Amino acid sequence: MKFTTAIAVLLATFGTVLETRATDLTLDGSAFYQLGKRITYYGGGGPNQSGRYRSLGSDYYHKANIGSRWITNHSNSGSGDLSFELRAMRYYGGSGGIVLMTRGLNSLPGGSYYSRVERSGHAIFLDRFQFPELDLWEYTRNGWKWRDALTFTKKDLL
Repeated sequence: MKFTTAIAVLLATFGTVLETRATDLTLDGSAFYQLGKRITYYGGGGPNQSGRYRSLGSDYYHKANIGSRWITNHSNSGSGDLSFELRAMRYYGGSGGIVLMTRGLNSLPGGSYYSRVERSGHAIFLDRFQFPELDLWEYTRNGWKWRDALTFTKKDLL
């Protein structure tokens, strides 16, 4: 009985040590998005993306730039690969939304940050007013996990 209890305590302690903790990643400071000229993609799957998605499909797109002053890793451990995304939200503070553009970033060591992050690419052209949002996702051994978001307070024609 004592032996079984000791093994159970040892396994519980050992299992806790091996358990992975979520990386504390944030978008900090000011951020921006910029939408440019409209471009049409037919039949070829749309422009290549990086990050969580490789293609968002054939559709109308904008040339686009997204950026954040800092992406900070407040954890002691390094992050997985990151996905920096532009989304369209139906209402301020909403969840879900439509992914317009996704760009990949390398993993971020613990206690460090990326400064003046800017990525260019192509964002889906919705032709309707929505709240723009920048999202940060991290790739973990359990798949992609949402880490932080910054929603712009003014609706814009996306």
